[in-house]
Order: sequence, then structure tokens, then C-alpha cells
Amino acid sequence: SCIAISGDDNRWSLINASPDLPQQIESTPSLQPGSDSLRNTPISGVFLTNADLDHSLGLVLMRQQEKPPVVFASDDTRAALRWIDLVLQPFGGIEWRTVAPDFESFGSSIAFRALPLGDSLAFQFRDEISGAIALIAPAVGKITNGLQTAIHQAKAVFFDGTFWSNEELRTVRPGARTAREMNHLPISEGSLDLLRQASA
Repeated sequence: SCIAISGDDNRWSLINASPDLPQQIESTPSLQPGSDSLRNTPISGVFLTNADLDHSLGLVLMRQQEKPPVVFASDDTRAALRWIDLVLQPFGGIEWRTVAPDFESFGSSIAFRALPLGDSLAFQFRDEISGAIALIAPAVGKITNGLQTAIHQAKAVFFDGTFWSNEELRTVRPGARTAREMNHLPISEGSLDLLRQASA
């Protein structure tokens, strides 16, 4: 549930920060600190789609950096993660940034914008040289008009495929929440058909 992107192979951004972030960094040399300082990092920012632990717990593991991590998130996500703020305060805290619905520059050749999806966000990332857009939407509770448009604009789409059906988890864990209760639209209920129409 964590993706790294870069426009120049020097500065990297994460979409979500999953609990296995240390293992991801250890297995990806381009995300590792340079030889000049063990506390530096080429990770320049984190874009949070929501406050799920699978998407945010890795922030705690970024506490040893020289500078506080720059984190882009909605106000609701920031409020829900106040506890992480408190945990990281002795280490320098988090530099929170708000997200906007219009494209804004981030890094040398990447622009981004947030797409509100109710309880979560999707992000579009645009390569400023080619104009190509990638859509990253790992937590989709509903298909909005904006999301439909973004899917058709994208050259690449990373999309929520957590559940096939709404009751899927209950078949193996009685009493579990449904997919919709966990803010995941089952792919058999419209998103698969929508993705099938995309050129990405």
C-alpha cells in the first residue's frame, strides 16, 4: 500500500507510508541514505490517501531523519493522526501540508492534485515534461464524477482492488465489517467495468 515516485531519480515521494517501509527502503537502493550522512534521505514527501494504519504507520518509522517529513493530507486525515504527531514531536514532528484540487508543482518535473473521495483521497501525478498522468486511488468508497474523469485522463492507474464483493470478509471471519463499511467499493459493483473502459 506504498508507492514511491520520482521525477529525477534523486528526490522521491511516497504515496502512503506503510508499516513495512523499512524493508522497502532496505530493498530499494535509490531510497537509501547517501554516504555523506546516515540521517539523510532522498524521500522528500509523503502523500496520504487516508488515516488507515496500513497507509500511515510508516510515518513513525521516519522519525530519524534530519528534517521532519513533509506530509500532504486532508484535514480529516491530519486530525485522525494527531497521535502520530505527538509521538514524533520529540524527533522534530511532521511538516503538514494541505492538499488542493488544482495541480501544483512538487519537485523538478512533477505536479500533483488531490481528488476527494469522501473518507479518502486519490492523487493525480502529472509529468510536466510529457504531460502524462498517473492516478493512484488505493481506498475508493465511491465513484465520483471527478474520479471517472481522472481514470480516463490517466496513462497509468493504481486502483483499489481490496474486495471482490461486499460480504467477502464475513465469509472467512463472521461478524467482520463489510467492504463498504471499510470504505472500499467492491470491484464487482462497478469499478471493474469502469476500469475496463479506460485506455490506461
